[in-house]
Amino acid sequence: LRRRPPQGRARVRRMVWRLPINRDLLKVVLAVVLWLFVGSVFYWAIGNCSTVPRLSKNGSVIEDFPLCPWHFSHAFYYSVQTGMSIGFGLLTESKPASELYSCFHILAGSSFIGGALSFFVSLALTRHGNFISESEQRLLKACLALHADGYHGLTLTQLRKMLLQHPEYANELIRKVSETPEQAAEFIDKFGRADQRARRKLANRILKEACEKVECFKQGNVGVTELLQLDEESASCGQRVLEFLRAKANFIRLACACVAWIVVGALFSHLSDGHDAITSVYCAISALSTAGIISTNTVESDAHVLFFGVYCLIGVPLYACMLGSFANLLTEKCVEQETATKLNSALTDAETAFLAHLAGVDGNTEVDLAEYTELQLLRLGVVDRDTLRTIRAQFRKLDVRGCGRLCVETFVHPGSLPVAPPPSKAQPPKAGMNIEL
Repeated sequence: LRRRPPQGRARVRRMVWRLPINRDLLKVVLAVVLWLFVGSVFYWAIGNCSTVPRLSKNGSVIEDFPLCPWHFSHAFYYSVQTGMSIGFGLLTESKPASELYSCFHILAGSSFIGGALSFFVSLALTRHGNFISESEQRLLKACLALHADGYHGLTLTQLRKMLLQHPEYANELIRKVSETPEQAAEFIDKFGRADQRARRKLANRILKEACEKVECFKQGNVGVTELLQLDEESASCGQRVLEFLRAKANFIRLACACVAWIVVGALFSHLSDGHDAITSVYCAISALSTAGIISTNTVESDAHVLFFGVYCLIGVPLYACMLGSFANLLTEKCVEQETATKLNSALTDAETAFLAHLAGVDGNTEVDLAEYTELQLLRLGVVDRDTLRTIRAQFRKLDVRGCGRLCVETFVHPGSLPVAPPPSKAQPPKAGMNIEL
Protein backbone atom coordinates (compact mmCIF):
# COMPACT_ATOMS: atom_id res chain seq x y z
CA LEU A 1 0.00 0.00 0.00
CA ARG A 2 1.18 3.50 -0.78
CA ARG A 3 1.76 5.67 2.22
CA ARG A 4 -0.53 8.68 2.22
CA PRO A 5 1.19 12.03 2.65
CA PRO A 6 0.64 13.70 6.05
CA GLN A 7 -2.35 16.00 6.20
CA GLY A 8 -3.32 18.98 8.32
CA ARG A 9 -1.50 19.36 11.63
CA ALA A 10 0.84 16.43 10.99
CA ARG A 11 2.04 18.04 7.77
CA VAL A 12 2.59 21.42 9.44
CA ARG A 13 4.42 19.75 12.35
CA ARG A 14 6.72 17.90 9.97
CA MET A 15 7.46 21.09 8.00
CA VAL A 16 8.29 22.98 11.21
CA TRP A 17 10.65 20.33 12.53
CA ARG A 18 12.45 20.22 9.19
CA LEU A 19 13.36 23.92 9.42
CA PRO A 20 17.09 24.62 10.02
CA ILE A 21 16.59 25.86 13.60
CA ASN A 22 17.65 24.68 17.01
CA ARG A 23 14.85 22.45 18.30
CA ASP A 24 15.76 22.96 21.95
CA LEU A 25 15.62 26.73 21.44
CA LEU A 26 12.23 26.39 19.75
CA LYS A 27 10.92 24.33 22.67
CA VAL A 28 12.13 26.88 25.24
CA VAL A 29 10.64 29.80 23.29
CA LEU A 30 7.31 28.03 22.88
CA ALA A 31 7.27 27.13 26.59
CA VAL A 32 7.92 30.76 27.64
CA VAL A 33 5.27 32.11 25.26
CA LEU A 34 2.75 29.48 26.41
CA TRP A 35 3.45 30.23 30.08
CA LEU A 36 2.95 33.98 29.60
CA PHE A 37 -0.15 33.36 27.48
CA VAL A 38 -1.71 31.23 30.23
CA GLY A 39 -1.04 34.06 32.69
CA SER A 40 -2.58 36.56 30.29
CA VAL A 41 -5.73 34.48 29.91
CA PHE A 42 -6.04 34.12 33.68
CA TYR A 43 -5.64 37.85 34.40
CA TRP A 44 -8.11 38.67 31.63
CA ALA A 45 -10.72 36.07 32.62
CA ILE A 46 -10.73 36.90 36.34
CA GLY A 47 -11.83 40.48 35.67
CA ASN A 48 -9.39 42.72 37.54
CA CYS A 49 -10.21 46.42 37.86
CA SER A 50 -7.74 49.25 38.44
CA THR A 51 -7.67 52.98 38.94
CA VAL A 52 -4.91 54.07 36.63
CA PRO A 53 -3.14 57.45 36.55
CA ARG A 54 -2.88 59.30 33.26
CA LEU A 55 0.56 60.90 33.18
CA SER A 56 1.86 63.95 31.36
CA LYS A 57 5.02 64.07 29.28
CA ASN A 58 7.12 65.00 32.31
CA GLY A 59 5.69 62.15 34.40
CA SER A 60 3.29 64.15 36.58
CA VAL A 61 -0.25 62.83 37.19
CA ILE A 62 -2.94 64.57 35.17
CA GLU A 63 -5.92 62.56 36.40
CA ASP A 64 -7.01 59.08 37.48
CA PHE A 65 -9.47 57.03 35.48
CA PRO A 66 -11.07 53.62 36.13
CA LEU A 67 -10.09 50.62 34.01
CA CYS A 68 -12.64 47.87 34.62
CA PRO A 69 -12.28 45.16 33.56
CA TRP A 70 -8.83 44.76 32.07
CA HIS A 71 -8.65 44.18 28.35
CA PHE A 72 -6.62 41.22 27.12
CA SER A 73 -3.79 43.57 26.12
CA HIS A 74 -3.60 44.81 29.72
CA ALA A 75 -3.61 41.21 31.00
CA PHE A 76 -0.75 40.33 28.62
CA TYR A 77 1.16 43.46 29.68
CA TYR A 78 0.72 42.55 33.35
CA SER A 79 1.67 38.89 32.76
CA VAL A 80 4.93 39.93 31.10
CA GLN A 81 5.90 42.57 33.64
CA THR A 82 5.10 40.26 36.57
CA GLY A 83 6.60 37.07 35.13
CA MET A 84 9.83 38.80 34.11
CA SER A 85 10.10 40.76 37.38
CA ILE A 86 9.98 44.13 35.60
CA GLY A 87 7.25 45.71 37.71
CA PHE A 88 6.27 48.91 35.89
CA GLY A 89 3.58 49.44 38.54
CA LEU A 90 0.86 51.13 36.47
CA LEU A 91 -1.64 48.29 36.99
CA THR A 92 -2.75 46.82 40.33
CA GLU A 93 -4.88 43.75 40.95
CA SER A 94 -8.27 43.92 42.66
CA LYS A 95 -9.15 40.22 43.10
CA PRO A 96 -7.63 38.06 45.88
CA ALA A 97 -7.59 35.06 43.56
CA SER A 98 -5.53 37.08 41.08
CA GLU A 99 -3.05 38.02 43.80
CA LEU A 100 -2.79 34.37 44.83
CA TYR A 101 -2.06 33.35 41.25
CA SER A 102 0.51 36.15 40.96
CA CYS A 103 2.47 34.56 43.80
CA PHE A 104 2.80 31.40 41.71
CA HIS A 105 3.42 33.43 38.55
CA ILE A 106 6.26 35.37 40.17
CA LEU A 107 7.88 32.31 41.77
CA ALA A 108 7.61 30.34 38.55
CA GLY A 109 8.96 33.30 36.62
CA SER A 110 12.00 33.61 38.88
CA SER A 111 12.96 30.01 38.12
CA PHE A 112 11.44 29.37 34.73
CA ILE A 113 12.45 32.64 33.08
CA GLY A 114 15.83 32.47 34.82
CA GLY A 115 16.40 29.02 33.33
CA ALA A 116 15.24 30.17 29.91
CA LEU A 117 17.55 33.20 30.01
CA SER A 118 20.43 30.97 31.09
CA PHE A 119 19.71 28.71 28.12
CA PHE A 120 19.62 31.67 25.73
CA VAL A 121 22.94 32.97 27.06
CA SER A 122 24.63 29.56 26.91
CA LEU A 123 23.35 29.09 23.36
CA ALA A 124 24.71 32.50 22.37
CA LEU A 125 28.12 31.68 23.88
CA THR A 126 28.36 28.24 22.28
CA ARG A 127 31.01 28.10 19.58
CA HIS A 128 29.93 25.42 17.16
CA GLY A 129 32.87 24.00 15.26
CA ASN A 130 35.23 26.78 16.34
CA PHE A 131 38.20 24.41 16.36
CA ILE A 132 38.29 24.90 12.57
CA SER A 133 38.42 28.55 11.54
CA GLU A 134 36.76 29.92 8.43
CA SER A 135 40.15 30.32 6.72
CA GLU A 136 41.00 26.70 7.44
CA GLN A 137 37.60 25.58 6.16
CA ARG A 138 38.18 27.42 2.86
CA LEU A 139 41.60 25.82 2.53
CA LEU A 140 40.22 22.35 3.24
CA LYS A 141 37.48 22.86 0.67
CA ALA A 142 40.09 23.82 -1.91
CA CYS A 143 42.18 20.75 -1.01
CA LEU A 144 39.19 18.44 -1.31
CA ALA A 145 38.46 19.86 -4.76
CA LEU A 146 42.01 18.79 -5.69
CA HIS A 147 41.47 15.32 -4.13
CA ALA A 148 44.30 16.04 -1.72
CA ASP A 149 44.86 15.62 2.00
CA GLY A 150 45.80 19.16 2.97
CA TYR A 151 47.11 18.17 6.38
CA HIS A 152 49.45 15.56 4.89
CA GLY A 153 50.97 18.01 2.41
CA LEU A 154 50.51 19.18 -1.16
CA THR A 155 52.59 18.35 -4.21
CA LEU A 156 53.81 21.00 -6.64
CA THR A 157 51.12 20.04 -9.15
CA GLN A 158 48.42 20.40 -6.51
CA LEU A 159 49.84 23.71 -5.32
CA ARG A 160 49.88 25.07 -8.85
CA LYS A 161 46.26 24.01 -9.40
CA MET A 162 45.30 25.71 -6.15
CA LEU A 163 46.99 28.95 -7.21
CA LEU A 164 45.17 28.82 -10.56
CA GLN A 165 41.76 28.00 -9.12
CA HIS A 166 42.05 30.27 -6.08
CA PRO A 167 44.02 33.42 -6.97
CA GLU A 168 43.74 34.74 -3.39
CA TYR A 169 46.32 32.16 -2.28
CA ALA A 170 48.56 33.18 -5.16
CA ASN A 171 48.29 36.80 -3.99
CA GLU A 172 49.39 35.82 -0.47
CA LEU A 173 52.38 33.94 -1.81
CA ILE A 174 53.28 36.85 -4.08
CA ARG A 175 53.31 39.25 -1.10
CA LYS A 176 55.55 36.83 0.76
CA VAL A 177 58.19 36.43 -1.98
CA SER A 178 58.17 40.03 -3.25
CA GLU A 179 60.79 42.40 -1.90
CA THR A 180 58.60 45.51 -1.81
CA PRO A 181 54.83 46.14 -1.62
CA GLU A 182 55.00 47.91 -4.98
CA GLN A 183 56.47 44.84 -6.67
CA ALA A 184 53.82 42.65 -5.02
CA ALA A 185 50.99 44.91 -6.21
CA GLU A 186 52.39 44.93 -9.77
CA PHE A 187 52.78 41.13 -9.81
CA ILE A 188 49.27 40.61 -8.40
CA ASP A 189 47.80 42.88 -11.05
CA LYS A 190 49.73 41.03 -13.76
CA PHE A 191 48.57 37.65 -12.43
CA GLY A 192 44.95 38.81 -12.33
CA ARG A 193 44.95 40.10 -15.93
CA ALA A 194 46.78 37.10 -17.42
CA ASP A 195 45.03 34.39 -19.39
CA GLN A 196 45.06 30.74 -18.31
CA ARG A 197 48.23 29.83 -20.17
CA ALA A 198 50.15 32.85 -18.87
CA ARG A 199 48.90 32.19 -15.37
CA ARG A 200 50.38 28.70 -15.44
CA LYS A 201 53.81 30.16 -16.20
CA LEU A 202 53.39 32.81 -13.52
CA ALA A 203 52.29 30.17 -11.00
CA ASN A 204 55.44 28.17 -11.77
CA ARG A 205 57.52 31.29 -11.24
CA ILE A 206 55.79 32.00 -7.91
CA LEU A 207 56.43 28.45 -6.70
CA LYS A 208 60.05 28.58 -7.80
CA GLU A 209 60.68 31.79 -5.86
CA ALA A 210 58.81 30.37 -2.88
CA CYS A 211 61.10 27.32 -2.82
CA GLU A 212 64.06 29.72 -2.68
CA LYS A 213 62.74 32.26 -0.13
CA VAL A 214 59.97 30.74 2.03
CA GLU A 215 61.17 28.44 4.79
CA CYS A 216 58.35 25.88 4.68
CA PHE A 217 58.78 25.53 0.89
CA LYS A 218 62.54 25.03 1.36
CA GLN A 219 61.86 22.17 3.77
CA GLY A 220 59.41 20.58 1.33
CA ASN A 221 56.56 20.58 3.86
CA VAL A 222 53.61 22.63 2.61
CA GLY A 223 50.16 21.83 3.96
CA VAL A 224 47.14 23.51 5.50
CA THR A 225 49.03 24.57 8.64
CA GLU A 226 51.83 26.22 6.66
CA LEU A 227 49.41 27.95 4.28
CA LEU A 228 47.40 29.31 7.23
CA GLN A 229 50.57 30.65 8.81
CA LEU A 230 51.49 32.21 5.48
CA ASP A 231 48.05 33.79 5.34
CA GLU A 232 48.50 35.36 8.77
CA GLU A 233 51.98 36.68 8.00
CA SER A 234 51.02 38.26 4.65
CA ALA A 235 47.67 39.67 5.79
CA SER A 236 47.23 43.41 5.46
CA CYS A 237 45.95 45.66 8.24
CA GLY A 238 42.45 45.63 6.77
CA GLN A 239 42.48 41.84 6.54
CA ARG A 240 43.61 41.57 10.16
CA VAL A 241 40.76 43.84 11.25
CA LEU A 242 38.30 41.81 9.19
CA GLU A 243 39.55 38.56 10.74
CA PHE A 244 39.19 40.08 14.22
CA LEU A 245 35.61 41.11 13.45
CA ARG A 246 34.87 37.61 12.19
CA ALA A 247 36.20 36.14 15.42
CA LYS A 248 33.94 38.47 17.44
CA ALA A 249 31.00 38.17 15.06
CA ASN A 250 28.74 36.57 17.67
CA PHE A 251 29.05 39.50 20.08
CA ILE A 252 28.82 42.07 17.28
CA ARG A 253 25.56 40.57 15.99
CA LEU A 254 24.04 40.51 19.47
CA ALA A 255 25.20 44.05 20.25
CA CYS A 256 23.81 45.40 16.97
CA ALA A 257 20.49 43.62 17.52
CA CYS A 258 20.29 44.97 21.07
CA VAL A 259 21.08 48.53 19.98
CA ALA A 260 18.50 48.27 17.18
CA TRP A 261 15.89 47.05 19.67
CA ILE A 262 16.68 49.93 22.04
CA VAL A 263 16.22 52.34 19.12
CA VAL A 264 12.83 50.77 18.36
CA GLY A 265 11.70 51.22 21.97
CA ALA A 266 13.07 54.77 22.13
CA LEU A 267 11.27 55.73 18.91
CA PHE A 268 7.99 54.34 20.21
CA SER A 269 8.36 56.20 23.51
CA HIS A 270 9.18 59.42 21.69
CA LEU A 271 6.39 59.19 19.12
CA SER A 272 3.62 57.80 21.33
CA ASP A 273 4.31 59.47 24.70
CA GLY A 274 6.17 62.57 23.51
CA HIS A 275 9.29 61.95 25.60
CA ASP A 276 12.53 63.70 24.72
CA ALA A 277 15.46 61.70 23.30
CA ILE A 278 17.16 61.00 26.64
CA THR A 279 13.95 59.96 28.41
CA SER A 280 12.99 57.74 25.47
CA VAL A 281 16.30 55.87 25.58
CA TYR A 282 16.01 55.74 29.38
CA CYS A 283 12.56 54.15 29.05
CA ALA A 284 13.76 51.56 26.51
CA ILE A 285 16.82 50.50 28.50
CA SER A 286 14.96 50.33 31.83
CA ALA A 287 12.44 47.98 30.22
CA LEU A 288 15.08 45.68 28.69
CA SER A 289 17.14 45.54 31.89
CA THR A 290 13.99 44.71 33.95
CA ALA A 291 14.56 47.83 36.05
CA GLY A 292 10.99 48.96 35.28
CA ILE A 293 11.67 52.58 36.28
CA ILE A 294 9.58 54.15 33.55
CA SER A 295 6.97 52.82 31.15
CA THR A 296 4.31 54.21 28.87
CA ASN A 297 2.50 57.31 30.16
CA THR A 298 -0.86 55.57 30.07
CA VAL A 299 -2.31 52.09 29.83
CA GLU A 300 -5.53 53.47 28.39
CA SER A 301 -4.38 52.59 24.88
CA ASP A 302 -4.39 48.89 24.03
CA ALA A 303 -1.66 49.48 21.43
CA HIS A 304 0.70 50.99 24.01
CA VAL A 305 0.52 48.16 26.55
CA LEU A 306 0.54 45.48 23.85
CA PHE A 307 3.70 46.99 22.34
CA PHE A 308 5.47 47.12 25.71
CA GLY A 309 4.51 43.53 26.45
CA VAL A 310 5.95 42.26 23.17
CA TYR A 311 8.91 44.62 23.46
CA CYS A 312 9.93 43.20 26.85
CA LEU A 313 9.18 39.61 25.83
CA ILE A 314 11.71 39.83 22.99
CA GLY A 315 14.08 42.42 24.41
CA VAL A 316 14.82 40.94 27.84
CA PRO A 317 16.29 37.66 26.47
CA LEU A 318 18.15 39.62 23.79
CA TYR A 319 19.64 41.96 26.39
CA ALA A 320 20.65 38.99 28.60
CA CYS A 321 22.39 37.26 25.67
CA MET A 322 24.28 40.43 24.81
CA LEU A 323 25.45 40.88 28.40
CA GLY A 324 26.55 37.25 28.58
CA SER A 325 28.48 37.55 25.34
CA PHE A 326 30.13 40.77 26.51
CA ALA A 327 31.12 39.17 29.82
CA ASN A 328 32.60 36.25 27.92
CA LEU A 329 34.58 38.72 25.79
CA LEU A 330 35.98 40.42 28.89
CA THR A 331 36.94 37.21 30.66
CA GLU A 332 38.30 35.36 27.61
CA LYS A 333 41.94 36.25 28.30
CA CYS A 334 41.63 35.42 32.00
CA VAL A 335 40.13 32.03 31.15
CA GLU A 336 42.98 31.31 28.72
CA GLN A 337 45.58 32.20 31.38
CA GLU A 338 43.81 30.07 33.97
CA THR A 339 43.69 27.15 31.53
CA ALA A 340 47.41 27.46 30.84
CA THR A 341 48.13 27.59 34.58
CA LYS A 342 46.13 24.43 35.23
CA LEU A 343 47.79 22.59 32.34
CA ASN A 344 51.27 23.49 33.54
CA SER A 345 50.65 22.78 37.23
CA ALA A 346 52.03 19.60 38.80
CA LEU A 347 49.78 16.60 39.30
CA THR A 348 48.53 15.92 42.80
CA ASP A 349 48.91 12.48 44.39
CA ALA A 350 45.26 11.68 43.65
CA GLU A 351 45.60 12.74 40.01
CA THR A 352 48.77 10.69 39.64
CA ALA A 353 46.99 7.63 41.03
CA PHE A 354 44.07 8.16 38.66
CA LEU A 355 46.43 8.52 35.69
CA ALA A 356 48.15 5.27 36.67
CA HIS A 357 44.71 3.64 36.75
CA LEU A 358 43.93 4.92 33.23
CA ALA A 359 47.26 3.65 31.93
CA GLY A 360 46.69 0.21 33.45
CA VAL A 361 43.25 -0.32 31.92
CA ASP A 362 44.72 -1.58 28.64
CA GLY A 363 47.43 -3.57 30.41
CA ASN A 364 50.15 -1.05 29.57
CA THR A 365 51.85 0.96 32.29
CA GLU A 366 52.84 3.76 29.88
CA VAL A 367 50.55 6.75 29.34
CA ASP A 368 49.46 7.40 25.76
CA LEU A 369 48.08 10.61 24.27
CA ALA A 370 44.41 9.63 24.71
CA GLU A 371 44.87 8.89 28.42
CA TYR A 372 46.84 12.09 29.00
CA THR A 373 44.17 14.12 27.15
CA GLU A 374 41.42 12.51 29.23
CA LEU A 375 43.16 13.48 32.47
CA GLN A 376 43.79 17.07 31.38
CA LEU A 377 40.16 17.52 30.26
CA LEU A 378 39.04 16.33 33.69
CA ARG A 379 41.46 18.70 35.43
CA LEU A 380 40.20 21.64 33.38
CA GLY A 381 36.60 20.77 34.19
CA VAL A 382 35.69 20.64 30.50
CA VAL A 383 34.08 17.21 30.91
CA ASP A 384 33.13 14.99 33.81
CA ARG A 385 33.81 11.30 34.31
CA ASP A 386 30.21 10.33 33.50
CA THR A 387 30.49 12.00 30.09
CA LEU A 388 33.74 10.17 29.38
CA ARG A 389 32.11 6.87 30.38
CA THR A 390 29.30 7.58 27.94
CA ILE A 391 31.76 8.35 25.14
CA ARG A 392 33.74 5.21 25.92
CA ALA A 393 30.56 3.09 25.89
CA GLN A 394 29.53 4.62 22.56
CA PHE A 395 32.94 3.81 21.08
CA ARG A 396 32.74 0.21 22.25
CA LYS A 397 29.31 -0.08 20.68
CA LEU A 398 30.66 1.14 17.34
CA ASP A 399 33.76 -1.05 17.59
CA VAL A 400 32.07 -4.24 16.42
CA ARG A 401 35.43 -5.77 15.44
CA GLY A 402 36.84 -5.24 18.93
CA CYS A 403 40.17 -3.96 17.62
CA GLY A 404 40.02 -0.55 19.28
CA ARG A 405 39.88 1.34 15.97
CA LEU A 406 37.05 2.63 13.79
CA CYS A 407 36.77 3.43 10.10
CA VAL A 408 35.63 6.95 9.27
CA GLU A 409 32.59 5.54 7.47
CA THR A 410 31.46 3.96 10.75
CA PHE A 411 30.41 7.21 12.40
CA VAL A 412 30.40 9.84 9.62
CA HIS A 413 27.02 10.11 7.94
CA PRO A 414 27.31 9.30 4.21
CA GLY A 415 27.59 12.49 2.20
CA SER A 416 28.03 14.75 5.21
CA LEU A 417 31.78 15.07 4.73
CA PRO A 418 33.67 14.37 1.52
CA VAL A 419 36.48 11.98 2.24
CA ALA A 420 39.67 12.72 0.33
CA PRO A 421 41.39 9.74 -1.30
CA PRO A 422 44.72 8.54 0.12
CA PRO A 423 47.52 11.02 -0.54
CA SER A 424 49.70 10.30 -3.54
CA LYS A 425 53.21 9.02 -3.05
CA ALA A 426 54.71 12.03 -4.79
CA GLN A 427 57.07 13.95 -2.53
CA PRO A 428 56.49 17.60 -1.62
CA PRO A 429 58.69 20.21 -3.30
CA LYS A 430 62.33 20.34 -2.30
CA ALA A 431 64.70 23.27 -2.47
CA GLY A 432 66.16 23.70 -5.91
CA MET A 433 63.98 21.07 -7.58
CA ASN A 434 62.76 21.59 -11.14
CA ILE A 435 59.59 23.64 -11.21
CA GLU A 436 58.85 23.07 -14.88
CA LEU A 437 55.87 20.74 -14.48
